[in-house]
Amino acid sequence: MVLPVRADIDPWLIFFAVMALVVSLWAAHAVDPEERIRRTPRQAVMEFATLLPFGVALAALLAGDVWAVIPPLLAFLGIACVIRHFARRLSLPGVAWLTVEFGGFSVAWVWACVFMTELNMPGPLGIFMIVGMTLSLGAALLGCIERIAREAVLTHERWQLPRHAPAPTLPGRERRVSIHLACYAEPPEVVKETMNRLAALDYRNFEVLVCDNNTKDEALWRPLEAHCRALNARLGEERFRFFHVAPLPGAKAGALNFCLEVMDQKAEIVAVIDADYFSRKDFLSRLVPFFDNPQVGYVQTPHDYRDYQDNAYLTGSYWEYMPNNKVDMPGVSEYGGAFTIGTMCLLRAQVLRDVGGWAEWCLTEDSEVSVRLREAGYRGIYLRETFGRGLIPDTFDDYKKQRFRWTAGPVQQLRRHWRLFLPAPFAAPMPGWTKLLEVLRCIAPLQTLVALVFSLLMLGGIVAATALGAMPPVDLPSTVWVLLGFATLTWLVRTWHRYRLSDCRRLGDMVWGEVARASLSYVVLMAGVAGLSKKPLAWRRTPKFGTRGELRSAIEAALPETVFGVLAFALALGTMLAMADLGFDIALLSTLGLITLGGRFLAAPFMALLAVVEARKTPEPVMLSALIGEEDRRQAA
Repeated sequence: MVLPVRADIDPWLIFFAVMALVVSLWAAHAVDPEERIRRTPRQAVMEFATLLPFGVALAALLAGDVWAVIPPLLAFLGIACVIRHFARRLSLPGVAWLTVEFGGFSVAWVWACVFMTELNMPGPLGIFMIVGMTLSLGAALLGCIERIAREAVLTHERWQLPRHAPAPTLPGRERRVSIHLACYAEPPEVVKETMNRLAALDYRNFEVLVCDNNTKDEALWRPLEAHCRALNARLGEERFRFFHVAPLPGAKAGALNFCLEVMDQKAEIVAVIDADYFSRKDFLSRLVPFFDNPQVGYVQTPHDYRDYQDNAYLTGSYWEYMPNNKVDMPGVSEYGGAFTIGTMCLLRAQVLRDVGGWAEWCLTEDSEVSVRLREAGYRGIYLRETFGRGLIPDTFDDYKKQRFRWTAGPVQQLRRHWRLFLPAPFAAPMPGWTKLLEVLRCIAPLQTLVALVFSLLMLGGIVAATALGAMPPVDLPSTVWVLLGFATLTWLVRTWHRYRLSDCRRLGDMVWGEVARASLSYVVLMAGVAGLSKKPLAWRRTPKFGTRGELRSAIEAALPETVFGVLAFALALGTMLAMADLGFDIALLSTLGLITLGGRFLAAPFMALLAVVEARKTPEPVMLSALIGEEDRRQAA
């Protein structure tokens, strides 16, 4: 059997790397922040016909041979034609991007395997490297399939499900809605304003159940009880009902289950809203009509936030949240994977009871219940439009705890419900790609951890074998550096585009968002492992009280990340000092990888300290009143 020669595959790798950047720039130009494809199909074809020769010319220049890039060009066009035939909903930039992803990852795997055989590695190390690369290819291809859904906002021109709610229609029959507002030790001023916003809804047929569970300090819950009476007197009817229940197990899920028992049993819809979320007046009037479709079991709107603009820490946190809420989730919904996220959502009341209510064993009782609703035959809708805004955690420690809960909970769900995700006939069917998307979402932190461990072991194996003289120093082909350069540029363009589609307009805010994302790397990995445990995990609420922050607490909150970050930089320094023994190329590649990893870990202490610095800029007497922002006052007026 004649194995391919790496030099013959180099032009293929260069071609797909160049086209990845070209297509990313094209998509960023073609899809505007309002998600509109700004070109007709004819214009898109003309643009593609213009850009393709440019990509071919650049790839030929880098490869040093124009004829060498003709075979990958033909393969690219062939794959694109197949994708265009079977994926009619994709825009032409979307077809090109999907072609680049599938073709590029496959070519990269072949190139890597051939390159490994040229290194004359020790037998066990060579086998481990090939196995690792093959597993990486499998994970990459699954990621490509998942991104068909997650990046639909970037790649699709035709949609089957709505992403925005229609304008309110003339008043007709209004379904009875029971709004459930669970709270525990919340600032009364914030909860009262949340209740005021609900009282101002432009919908008539609803009740509000305010359930305070287990708050010991009467100064926190008595004002809420009194405010319910005051609102009822102002409205001229008993629309708000207050309950203080202690003891009540099950945290938020326990409180929501209590509300299910005491709610008006004639209510057809349950709406859930967090204690700090200020809703828009049309929250119900525009969302309830979706339930005219008997197949719809729940409707979810995005997490969104307020009062972050003048605070660098909160700004970073805000923009870390938004690409997922505004870009990823609508696409997941389009492919049947929409799930509830705990606030600003509506669910069918009877169906919610039929599936057993809220799961008190799960850290993410919100998304867990959507699994059982879909298993019961209903589907959900996720809308891209914001209908309410809440508060971002004031401290990095609370930010981490929130993300721990959001990450470990889905792993718990998969551990409990894995049988539901088996293919038919071993399990009941679910809408669209629900099963695949749920499994990939739940295992995402574990997949990241495994990939990180494998990468470190493969790199460490090469370094150790070289240092021990078991193999000669590795000289990386120039193709590797070309690939890294184009991959970095493509990532920058793609990331910028995602932020723009999330309505982020300032480059500085995008940088803050990426710093915040990096700061959560450690807690995401640890939460994924914790979710595998059979032991119950403590449910920790996100505090809503403003805080000035303490330096010592900030340092302690990010201590593990600080240790791992310093360790990664120390290893990077050691690798550079051993350059003479390891060879320049592998030493430089190892150093860059370790610096990148260390930088992600050290983003955590940076964010923790930034939270303290920004909190101390705010005068103490203003902090609680500032929770109700000027923008929200204007909206309420």
